[in-house]
Amino acid sequence: MPYTTADAGKTMAPWELGSWALENFASVEEVRANVGNVVVPAVVYEGWGIAPEVHFIISDATGKSVVIEFVGGKLTVYDAPLGVITNSPAFDWQMTNLRNYVNFSMTNMPPVKLGPVTLEPFGQGSGMLGLPGDFTPPSRFVRAVAFSQSVFQPKTGGDAVLEAFHILNQFDIPKGAAREHEKDAHGNILADYTIWTAASDLRTKRFYFRTYENSQIRMVDLMKMNLDAKDIVTISMKGDEMIKPLTP
Repeated sequence: MPYTTADAGKTMAPWELGSWALENFASVEEVRANVGNVVVPAVVYEGWGIAPEVHFIISDATGKSVVIEFVGGKLTVYDAPLGVITNSPAFDWQMTNLRNYVNFSMTNMPPVKLGPVTLEPFGQGSGMLGLPGDFTPPSRFVRAVAFSQSVFQPKTGGDAVLEAFHILNQFDIPKGAAREHEKDAHGNILADYTIWTAASDLRTKRFYFRTYENSQIRMVDLMKMNLDAKDIVTISMKGDEMIKPLTP
């Protein structure tokens, strides 16, 4: 968004918007009502050397979600009925793109008869035949919708968390599967990979995560933290995988 010094008191960098929303509002509707009162200009993130476009999804314990985007200097807020977002391109394009997959089905396809020939599916999952499997944001969006909408409804919050991680398994990028053509100044191959994966239980206020180095799901219970703390608390996500031997 355009920035002037007169707006300094209500201006923040894109990566500060999440903290601003969490610290000041209790619901999606409160965020929606107030996000237009702040200015979020394109600020270069020093670690990346670029000013990233901002795509946020805000959810609350009622199940409501909205997408907030600052693209091309313009703020747009969308309802997010499917609860899915990726980082490029804009959200309205992603929702329109879903129309390319109107043949999607949670159930297997029946055989197709072509004259004297009957074509049988090769196996399970034929209803999702043609679902994009690459790691680009549009393809991830389609897969996220497909899997989140097709899983059986979990019975408990714990079941929902485990189901969320099973869905997120579909988006794990192994090191080297998504790499740049050119090496960096030190001769290293630049490759994107999934550093960490997280899920949140918005009713119990618990944050679950795992990392590339350790697939064990770990949890922080925010309701057991000091909610009136004056200082920032950091919790390390580091740790190596512990492989349990079961050999008799």
